[in-house]
Amino acid sequence: MSFQNKLQEIDRSKWSIDEYGTLGKELLQKINYKFRLDWNYYSNRMEGNTLTIDETKSVMVGNIDVHQKPLKDIMEMKGHDEAILTILKMGKGELNISESRIKELHKAIMYEDSPGEKEKIGKWKMQPNHVYNYRDEKFEFADPYEVADKIHELVNWVNAEKEKIEAGKKNALHPVELAFDFHLRYLTIHPFYDGNGRTGRILTNVILISHGYPPIYIKDDEKSSYYLYLADVQAYGADKYMLFELMSDYLIRSLNIVSDAIAGKEIEEPEDIDKKIQLLERELNTVDPDDQVKEKYSKTIFIKCQKWISKLILAVIPVVEKFNRFFVDNRHAISLPQAGIYEPFLNRPASAVIGEMQLKIAESQRIDHFPQDVIIQAYYDNLIKGGLKSFSCDYSISIKFNDIKYEVFVDDFDEATAKKTVIKKYERLLHQSLTEEEMNDSATMLGNAIFKYIDFYTKKNGLRK
Repeated sequence: MSFQNKLQEIDRSKWSIDEYGTLGKELLQKINYKFRLDWNYYSNRMEGNTLTIDETKSVMVGNIDVHQKPLKDIMEMKGHDEAILTILKMGKGELNISESRIKELHKAIMYEDSPGEKEKIGKWKMQPNHVYNYRDEKFEFADPYEVADKIHELVNWVNAEKEKIEAGKKNALHPVELAFDFHLRYLTIHPFYDGNGRTGRILTNVILISHGYPPIYIKDDEKSSYYLYLADVQAYGADKYMLFELMSDYLIRSLNIVSDAIAGKEIEEPEDIDKKIQLLERELNTVDPDDQVKEKYSKTIFIKCQKWISKLILAVIPVVEKFNRFFVDNRHAISLPQAGIYEPFLNRPASAVIGEMQLKIAESQRIDHFPQDVIIQAYYDNLIKGGLKSFSCDYSISIKFNDIKYEVFVDDFDEATAKKTVIKKYERLLHQSLTEEEMNDSATMLGNAIFKYIDFYTKKNGLRK
């Protein structure tokens, strides 16, 4: 079937979907989740990402404790998913392409450990890049000095064509042809040092979605055909519509997913046995990078986290010590249980406590391995003037780490049940710090919990009205 015939099929399918009207929230969420999962999974796998489909789901829902996987894979999947989620939430006509947006997209989806590699993210390439195609022949992409001008021309062209489409001009390209042609031109430029395939596929889908079409994705068993057609067009002068015909099949599949969902059919695909075996084989043959990643980066990351943890401690200590006057015995401390570090801070300058903690961390032989938890604990015992009705009070803020994120838990007091509760206050990736406002809020919440506890039990024991 020719490209023009496939465009007609695409138009008929889209017309049928448009006739259905506005999709309900639940149906739209179901469709978007399906595209989000497949788009994340297959696009990143084309770039060599090692996450399985279940691990991809874990990253998507925020449960990103994915063991035995390189940190780079997890972070790039997370950035890719956030970019996709933003795009899927945007409506028809709301998406535009610009040179700055292309660079911002690259920053969003790329992750590098090395400072030298980090410098390349979001910047046009400084070194030539190439690929060896299916004939094992070298194909050179655009020279670095040409990239800025070529991308500028490409952006001007795609936006001019988009204006023609929106104005309904007779000489306007079909939106699908515009998306596919942009895809080809962008990948032939290959403007970045890495991540060109992912950014190219995202931008192609931006164009499709902005004209009311669903996104496309390329499955594992379709990669070889896709790369073959792409190479033939780029290197050997083949008709570009051969590639567009192939890509039309991806779009027709996506349209069918929407149609099936509207018809009430199940759109989730079961993993077939071949796929499971392929994933299992690759995982068993892959050297577990987990220990290497931990050994190389965990101490550096943890020491970096100390900067905001120290500020949190500075915010918490004054609040905790406000209640010392009510108790005979007060035992407050900061601890790292897995590392065997315990540092009391009662009646000591906060700066001295933090300095001693940092020294112990630097000297510790057990800090190189995550998880490392940090607990800021306030313990009060023997209420003054409590007599036989005296009681103790034990409240804390806990920071729990894993390989790529941390969670901040703050104790609270539930007056209805007269029990201590624990609230997960914040969840962040390791490179993200709490803000000063969040630190102060955590300290305030802890102080209020201690107050509520003392208030409840002094009234209950008849020590006050």
